[in-house]
Amino acid sequence: MMQKLEWTYLETLDYELAMRIQYTHVTRVGLGKNPRLFLLQHPPTVTLGRQANASNLRLSKEQYQKRGIEVALTKRGGDVTYHGPGQLVGYPVASLDELKLSVPEWVKRNARAVMAYLETLGIHSVWSDQHPGVWVGERKIAALGFHISKRISTHGFALNLQPDLSHFDTIIPCGLQKLGTTSVADLGIKVPGMETAASEIASLMARELGLDLGAQLDSREVLGEPLDEDAIVSVA
Repeated sequence: MMQKLEWTYLETLDYELAMRIQYTHVTRVGLGKNPRLFLLQHPPTVTLGRQANASNLRLSKEQYQKRGIEVALTKRGGDVTYHGPGQLVGYPVASLDELKLSVPEWVKRNARAVMAYLETLGIHSVWSDQHPGVWVGERKIAALGFHISKRISTHGFALNLQPDLSHFDTIIPCGLQKLGTTSVADLGIKVPGMETAASEIASLMARELGLDLGAQLDSREVLGEPLDEDAIVSVA
């Protein structure tokens, strides 16, 4: 039986809880359960990937705290990035073996789903191998970063719909000093509702992965599922 992409929109979750939810689902995916796409927003949060250079943080820990921005260490690849309200974050938890995908192909299919969604808004974007991410000209509109262990992927993408772009000035995004950040709103495009965008991206993601799209899961039931007590994210 073909697997379905289960999905849910969880509204706004703090970074640690979102990490624990997806890490908990790794066990389920490993047992053959359907892949699941968690879509949500985060409160203002700066995350440091496995290759992060602390010099790309422009503020001290105390200054981030004063501005209400959490700083978190994360298992995903990449450098420093920012999450916040107005940014749609997607965490697909899936077995690359079940999908019969290489890591590079998995990354690019996630990117293609984001790019296809932007096309529906009239925004042409491109993927960059040199500077991984989805770009409009020389400004990044979506960041991607994954952690793959035993061929099961966690983490995912962050699409800028209408975040406060000034928050990106508190970091050097992905260590790229001369390249900027943009958003759907910044490009003068009418921004859709967050849940509407989540639904459309879930459909496009299923298409890119060659899966049927499952019905939207009740977010209250997902949040009520027991968490693996060992699924911990480090907070700097």
